[in-house]
Amino acid sequence: MARPPRPDGEIVELVNLPTRLEADMILELLATNGIRAMAKYGDADGWAPHFSLIDGFRVCVFDDDLDAARRLLDPVEDPLPSEN
Repeated sequence: MARPPRPDGEIVELVNLPTRLEADMILELLATNGIRAMAKYGDADGWAPHFSLIDGFRVCVFDDDLDAARRLLDPVEDPLPSEN
């Protein structure tokens, strides 16, 4: 299913992560919930993994999806609090 282009949307950083795996997991979570996202991998696509120490792995979304994406990433309170 083709999605319409969004030429007027601004792309903003949602989160900068330490590993590519975490970035890919966030991308999948966002896609599953209908939020278009993209990643900027700071490791030069695997050719220079040490670059990721400086640049990290960024997940970006359109600015009008930012609030919904942040809500997905917010930690959920434990429904069964531990007894002290």
